[in-house]
Amino acid sequence: FLDDFAGVLGDINTNFYGMLDQRIASRGRTFVGCFFSTFTGYINRMRGYHHQLKKGPGWEQGAINSYYYVPLENKGAVREYRPISPPMWGREFPVGWRDLDRGIEDIARQTK
Repeated sequence: FLDDFAGVLGDINTNFYGMLDQRIASRGRTFVGCFFSTFTGYINRMRGYHHQLKKGPGWEQGAINSYYYVPLENKGAVREYRPISPPMWGREFPVGWRDLDRGIEDIARQTK
């Protein structure tokens, strides 16, 4: 729990604890969050960035080891490459971190 690390955190403003939680969760092996949560969405985006840099399992497709616990039919939605579709405000898509450092011309040539 965060209180266990109070000595390490020093005098960090408690308003930043949510962002600190996101940074910590973004580096875990597995993450489970809520499908309609912007908090979860940003954690998944950072997890995607880290995964692409490390070239972890499934990185070519943008897959990360994250899941949604509700609604159940979307449990593995972030583990597969899908087109962007509504609702978009509360979640992230692998297209947001896959091929992030490549130009559009590069990607267009690859898909032909």
